[in-house]
Amino acid sequence: MEDPMTEFLKLLAVYYMCDHAAALRPLSPEEVMGRQRTYEAVKVYFTGLDVPSDPTLAQIAARNQAAYAGFKSWEAENAGLVAEMKAEAAKAVSG
Repeated sequence: MEDPMTEFLKLLAVYYMCDHAAALRPLSPEEVMGRQRTYEAVKVYFTGLDVPSDPTLAQIAARNQAAYAGFKSWEAENAGLVAEMKAEAAKAVSG
């Protein structure tokens, strides 16, 4: 089994490729669904799976805000790695 950070970095590589592709062109419905799954997986990394079975809109919003804040904090703490990963994603998507 891979360590959680290795799994996260692989997920993050896909996340950045999705972002770059969406900036270049409209995504197909399949790509949009894949992007949503990837974004949800990133949120889970920063907020965990402990979500009520029937969350309120306020709980969903709070979870999304916490995930976004955690993610942006991680990106700031790892700015060099993030820049490398974004450059690699752009190269992979743009060819």
